Amino acid sequence: MQSHWHALVDRQQGFTNFSKELHEAIRLTRVAAIGAGGNGSVLDLLVRAGFTRFVIVDGDLVEETNLNRLPFDQSAVGLPKTEAWKRHLLAINPECEVDIHTRFIKGDNTAWLAQTLTGVGLLFLGTTDVEANIVTGRLCAQKGIRMIVGPASSGSLIVSTFRHDDGLTVETIGRFGTENTALEDIDYSALRGRYGAALAFPGRKKNLEPDVWDAVREGRMPARSCGFFVRLTNAAMAFEAVKNVAEMHGLPLKNTTVTAMPLVRVFDPWTGGAYVFDAVSGRVGVPDPASGEINWQGS
Repeated sequence: MQSHWHALVDRQQGFTNFSKELHEAIRLTRVAAIGAGGNGSVLDLLVRAGFTRFVIVDGDLVEETNLNRLPFDQSAVGLPKTEAWKRHLLAINPECEVDIHTRFIKGDNTAWLAQTLTGVGLLFLGTTDVEANIVTGRLCAQKGIRMIVGPASSGSLIVSTFRHDDGLTVETIGRFGTENTALEDIDYSALRGRYGAALAFPGRKKNLEPDVWDAVREGRMPARSCGFFVRLTNAAMAFEAVKNVAEMHGLPLKNTTVTAMPLVRVFDPWTGGAYVFDAVSGRVGVPDPASGEINWQGS
């Protein structure tokens, strides 16, 4: 009898790179989602792509306003997001392992988080909380866990991977100047404005009304999350996960590569434009569709 997992991956076999070896590597890779809201919706695509081992950390409850982007129904409203996700993932593939933690990440509970991430190969950063992002980013850098990011509040498709083999971290990309400060001693509230501006790629501000952009950036309003744009980013993050698994296992990748920091892939559905943003230099480049070479603006 065909297993649930085999049924899920059956029809994606035959696409370039989706070999039996890659599917097996996907099945065995333990992934973590830090934040189970908009970006956390990548979990829905991951389980359908054949991932079976999950760690989910989030302290929030499902609200009715979350249903514009989360694959739940009204019965999930009021549940911890972690429990709703566990129920959803197991409904798709009962053979999954789902380890959930209903709590928030703080600078003074890093020992617990470090233990929780043991064995994780890929992590998805899906929270807008400054403290959780910095704490998780630093731990991933220390433990060598690849971290995929894609701000779902951007109103666009945006995605990249921190490989942590080049010294680039959430803190260095954001130019926070906190790299040598103990996590419990960082003034996270003072970083809110700079964090909101990090990865503010060209065009992002235009996707929100000016007063809304300022309110979100300054923390006076929750991040905006329209389901259309969230799903674009979720799809990009899921495909980056597949590519990262291939690279981590030494499997060939044809016609594509992992998008890694400082490069960020961007697709702006408002204009239909696609480009690459260098998060360190601020340069913008347009990939040549035939060769894949990036034509950097002004170079």
